[in-house]
Amino acid sequence: MAGGKPIAIPIVEQGSNRVVGGFCSTMDAVSPQELDALAQLKRLHGEAEEIKQRLPVESGAAQAALTQRLQEVRQEAALWRARREEATREKHVALGHTV
Repeated sequence: MAGGKPIAIPIVEQGSNRVVGGFCSTMDAVSPQELDALAQLKRLHGEAEEIKQRLPVESGAAQAALTQRLQEVRQEAALWRARREEATREKHVALGHTV
């Protein structure tokens, strides 16, 4: 970023080389906070899939414990989704894409 402004990539009209607009190259950049949240969501998704595979096999108290853990994983995932959305919003505010 030169001079504190994000790099703009020109959008060129096909066949005329006329610049008709541009978009910010940093729009798709992922912040460290977003990466952390996405990594946690991926971990939780894997754990939930494992629990879902084990649920039909188990019975009684073990099945109840797995169901409880699945609910906890879902709640934790909701928290991480909110954190990711907040990190994305903060990134867009810093880039000037959102007020």
